[in-house]
Amino acid sequence: MKMAYVAVFEKTANNWCAYVPDVPGCISAGDTWDEMLAMMREGLTAHIELMLEDGDPLPEPKMSIDDAVAHHAEPIEDWVMESYLEHGDPTPSLSTRFEFVEIDVRVPEPASSLSEPAREPAPVG
Repeated sequence: MKMAYVAVFEKTANNWCAYVPDVPGCISAGDTWDEMLAMMREGLTAHIELMLEDGDPLPEPKMSIDDAVAHHAEPIEDWVMESYLEHGDPTPSLSTRFEFVEIDVRVPEPASSLSEPAREPAPVG
């Protein structure tokens, strides 16, 4: 099954980072754009497949790019900015991109469709 989620991509001073607002906890980072994008696709696919295998509800891709821009534009909390300044780090983001990430998700077969292996009858004795 193909799915497309909006992802927020950020170029920081040291690397590229990404997160998917519709899938909390799904984040990725890489030294280059290509590395981060590959890791994001792999991580998002694995995250969704594991949720399906566990029987968890599938996070529907609801957010549009405009929604993601509004979500991302929320102010950074003071304690986060203070942490950056305290450690002499550059500001958290130098540029931000909002794009759809399309993934192929393997949907597990329902357990009822799997047949149990044949068993030898227990010896009577």
